[in-house]
Amino acid sequence: MNRTLQRGTRASEPLPRYLRVAETLQAVERDGREVSSASLDGKVRLFACLYTVCPHGCAAVMGQMKKLHEAHGNRPDFQQVSITVVPDRDTPELLTAFAEGMGAGQSSSWWFLTGRQSALWDFMSKGLGMAPPVPIPPDERLNPLDLYAHDLRIVLVDRKGWVRGYYEVFHPQPEIASLICERLAEDVSRLLDDPDL
Repeated sequence: MNRTLQRGTRASEPLPRYLRVAETLQAVERDGREVSSASLDGKVRLFACLYTVCPHGCAAVMGQMKKLHEAHGNRPDFQQVSITVVPDRDTPELLTAFAEGMGAGQSSSWWFLTGRQSALWDFMSKGLGMAPPVPIPPDERLNPLDLYAHDLRIVLVDRKGWVRGYYEVFHPQPEIASLICERLAEDVSRLLDDPDL
């Protein structure tokens, strides 16, 4: 088993720095407000791609985001951001209904963003270092709305804007997925507990 996934072996290991988030995203929150990712400087941030009718792994990703929101959502130095892959479909109204349906409710510490597709996709790939969404050929779609394959990792960004981890919480092997979810929770807590990390 990969040493970095074993329980209890990472507490003293430094978190890596993958890249600095240099891009700024201007987008529309589910309540209709225009927001900027620049306003999140100084906070520990989690980013994830979202597609409200995704038949692949979005439910698992959102479930993990919800757990972390329940644990840390009341902290002023913590922010979660879910960015739609298909803004033409995922309007603020639909994102509001989706968030409420999964128990997220209205929260200033968890944004559900839509906007211009090009800006959202550029931020995902160039800003966060995620794999860009890829159109799914019609004969390979699980349903008519299954338009794009997209990155299902959660991205952890520190207070200074460094990406500190990519977490494949929807791993095909359940045991590994469980360990990755534990690692994500530990790493979020480490960054929140130590502002100098």
